[in-house]
Amino acid sequence: MNHKKLLAFCILLLMPLLAMAKGEAAKYVVSKVSGRVEVIDAKGKRQVDKGDVLTGDVTLNVSFTGSITLLAEDGDKQYVINSPGKAKLNSFLADKRNTVLTLTKDYVKSVVAQLRKDKTVKSRRHSDPATVTREIIIKDSTLLEVEVDSVPCEKEH
Repeated sequence: MNHKKLLAFCILLLMPLLAMAKGEAAKYVVSKVSGRVEVIDAKGKRQVDKGDVLTGDVTLNVSFTGSITLLAEDGDKQYVINSPGKAKLNSFLADKRNTVLTLTKDYVKSVVAQLRKDKTVKSRRHSDPATVTREIIIKDSTLLEVEVDSVPCEKEH
């Protein structure tokens, strides 16, 4: 009987910890910025740069001509925010005027690693007459090939 009470007590103590772990803020890596996009926090305003990591609770100010492209760090989504305004990032992500693309998790993971300048990922590009291919070599020596473009190349004479 005491074991059941102890187990119930432990479960009750661990439930808030599990809730906090689930509620951990998602992180988004900036892959492209055009125009004026600023982060507003207690320190003031600062321009958003490629490679910055943002959470959903930061306040963004997107100018009328501004846009920002974000990759979900632990997901498979790419967000393009081009609606002007000043709001929390989560509000911009929920806005239907902005674009959401679904990509493969491996592709997002490799691009995020390159944006964060991770030394374990190296990229090489090469081309042949038929396609342009990007190879990503990951430290554990697995090779990932992603066909980026299928454009015929012109021969020089």
